[in-house]
Amino acid sequence: MNHSDIIDKWNRMLAWLWENGFELSIAAGVGVGLILGLLGLRVLVCRMLGGPEATGWKHVAEHVVAKTRGLFIIIAVIKLVSMPLALSERADATINVLFVIAAAFQGAIWVRAFIIGMIEKRVGAHDDHGTLGTAIGLIRVLVSVAVFLIATVVVLDNIGVNVTGLIAGLGIGGIAIGLAAQGIFKDLFAALSIVFDRPFRRGDSVAIGGPNGFTGTVEDIGLRTTRLRALDGELVSIGNDKLLQDRIHNYAMRIRRRVVMPIKVEPHTAPDLLAQIPDLMKTIIDADEHAEFNRGHLVKVDPDTAQFDIVFFIDSGDMVTFLDARHRIILAMLRRFDELGIQIATPPTETEIKLASA
Repeated sequence: MNHSDIIDKWNRMLAWLWENGFELSIAAGVGVGLILGLLGLRVLVCRMLGGPEATGWKHVAEHVVAKTRGLFIIIAVIKLVSMPLALSERADATINVLFVIAAAFQGAIWVRAFIIGMIEKRVGAHDDHGTLGTAIGLIRVLVSVAVFLIATVVVLDNIGVNVTGLIAGLGIGGIAIGLAAQGIFKDLFAALSIVFDRPFRRGDSVAIGGPNGFTGTVEDIGLRTTRLRALDGELVSIGNDKLLQDRIHNYAMRIRRRVVMPIKVEPHTAPDLLAQIPDLMKTIIDADEHAEFNRGHLVKVDPDTAQFDIVFFIDSGDMVTFLDARHRIILAMLRRFDELGIQIATPPTETEIKLASA
């Protein structure tokens, strides 16, 4: 391009500006007003939703609105106010490309903010999982890579680049990585499942594989393994995927314990005294602040014992509270039996059993 061509283009641009100066001034004024109005609206909406301290759905909405970038607002307004103007083909194409890029990446930012906001809403800001910070950080990375990769493909496709080969290559690469690291990904997604579903938390006492399986206290929930402190003191690490395949009994989540207490008294006890035992036990159990009587029946009488089954509930999941309440109930029962002259059955000695079988 020689010097005369540059001067010619410059003169044509000045002429176009002179001819369209009034429309450009109006468009610039409207554009500035729209930009300031949209920026103010963003601040106002965030405040109405509660700001960074918002909770629940308001937190998610505030998180999304706050991520609206000023650059996107400016480019979107330029695109809007330029539509009535008779711009050159190159200028119009440039604005369109800028708008596509801004809109694609702003959409990715909104999607990322929405997903992260939903995760934080589900997990809770004050959750006490040991792996929560690491898991959220990992999720941020995975979500960011996914949404911005999609945004990049959309931009390339809109500016005329053939993305079919790129998409195919990404798909094959993803499959290869997934197959190579499927064990790691199994434990990883199991860890995320533990964080979101919350079958247990750090400090909970759990039994893995049923009541007769392994029992311990959760000390740490990692991205690959969960570490539990066994009852006899050793630290046991279990893969998260393997852990979720077994039955998990979380004793810390128990809010009520059912107690079946067999009471065996001497069989020669007077029937009138035997008839009083259920009501007597109901009075003792209901007098305890943590206990609630359910039922009591005489279930068996033989030459050695008269057996009652007393069923009651302890309204606490705490083991110490349960043991203390049962301790008080048993002592109160023994005192009342002593006052009424009811004797606890004595199991026959080994000599008596041999004589009875001779």
